[in-house]
Amino acid sequence: MLDHYRMFADYNRWANRRVYAAVSELSDSEYREDKGAFFGSLHGTLNHILVADRIWMKRFTKEGEAPSRLTPSCTKISTV
Repeated sequence: MLDHYRMFADYNRWANRRVYAAVSELSDSEYREDKGAFFGSLHGTLNHILVADRIWMKRFTKEGEAPSRLTPSCTKISTV
């Protein structure tokens, strides 16, 4: 079972790197533009994913924070 969780973590790391690399090519206005998706912009969607990852990591490890939103210092993709 532990091997499955390691595989999931590896996949998550791989996928996150690809997503953040692609998003880093966008201008700030493109990144924040409302696309009509559930979370509005790409920023809103990535915010949701990051917060969910942190909440799950807190549950798994009992360490770290489980934020409800990004802090002001993490408002640009380059800081994530």
